[in-house]
Amino acid sequence: MNSITLEFLRLTVDKSFHLAAPAFTTLRQTVKAAGVKEQYYGLTDDNSSQLLWIIEWPQKTHSPELQEESSHFRQQINVLDVNLKPISWLVPFRFAEEVRPALTAPICEFAHIVLKESSKPEMISESLHKTFTDCYYARGFTGGNWGIATNSNDKVCIYVLGWESRAHHAEYSKSALFDVEINKLKPHYAPGSMGIFSRLTRELS
Repeated sequence: MNSITLEFLRLTVDKSFHLAAPAFTTLRQTVKAAGVKEQYYGLTDDNSSQLLWIIEWPQKTHSPELQEESSHFRQQINVLDVNLKPISWLVPFRFAEEVRPALTAPICEFAHIVLKESSKPEMISESLHKTFTDCYYARGFTGGNWGIATNSNDKVCIYVLGWESRAHHAEYSKSALFDVEINKLKPHYAPGSMGIFSRLTRELS
């Protein structure tokens, strides 16, 4: 099994945007040509102006023309965002199978924990990890994993969690088990911590 890096792109798109838009289609074709075998995309459940695009970069892929901020490819992504400031987080995983059960689930949750400047992941590592593993006790949980964004100075933890439905997540979020680790982590939260849900389209090359 080969390691991967997931790039989580979140863009604010124009109200007229649709997933089959030629500009977005061209961008997806560009990463395919660079060797990307899997990518996922969808509008968020709670805000149709938010586009999520998840690119599964093979660890061996190094394409400066796609990954450098000054590249034409990155500039085209910027243009797709109405604020010209898309959010991008890069999270490594040991292998794709760690997160695929979440990405292919009926509903995928991306939980972002942004840490305060005074907080370090190693200080709260047990709670960060148990927040994920406790999900396996929840009805409707399909799997997933979590990691720390390498381009965040260890300040952004991203959980990729699969659910059979939003109702299953809502049920779990009201449980006592859910609160145990979340309550330990809340004092470390900085602005930007949130949960985002989407029904993703999987695109294979």
